[in-house]
Amino acid sequence: MSTAFDSTLDSLRAGETVLVPTDTVYGLAALPGSAGYDRIFELKQRPVGQTLPWLVSSLEMFHQYADAVPSWADCLASAFWPGALTLVVGASNKAKLLGRPAPDGTIAFRIPDEPLVRKLIQELGCPIACTSANLHGMPAQRDFSALDARFRELAYPFDDAYAPRCAGGCASTIVDCSGEGLRVLREGPISEEGLLAVAKKSHRP
Repeated sequence: MSTAFDSTLDSLRAGETVLVPTDTVYGLAALPGSAGYDRIFELKQRPVGQTLPWLVSSLEMFHQYADAVPSWADCLASAFWPGALTLVVGASNKAKLLGRPAPDGTIAFRIPDEPLVRKLIQELGCPIACTSANLHGMPAQRDFSALDARFRELAYPFDDAYAPRCAGGCASTIVDCSGEGLRVLREGPISEEGLLAVAKKSHRP
């Protein structure tokens, strides 16, 4: 791995905020519960009452930190991960010890379709909290050059000579899986029709 990758990994381990390219848009990332997690809210000017989604590297890691995952949500994860789908489910006791779930005891999870970000998570051995690298209420960015200068200065897993363009350019579809059935909270690259088609295979209630 590159020196830039190692530096980013060290920054995450030290509890700092880093910039990462994902398969959707650029993100600000930190370990859940760290000082870097709190700094993300400051950098984005994001309301502190809004918790951050977590990125995981595998279904196995997802199940370590998720609780009461319905069978149809597992089907969605298997069908669309890695990819632009975020699932909101209950937080396990292990997750609650690591970070701060939402007041209702849930966490939003995703496996990104970006090998380098998954490698960061694998090396850490735990999820990272990650949200789009933009000021609150402003559009998310897929181009490095379009990012706010304060974000471009953060530790970043690629060498300076390579600034990728995030492939998707559109924030993920978010599905609440913590209630009676499938509820789309945010439209994204994956359509509700496609989600329902997969969920029905597991006899979604």
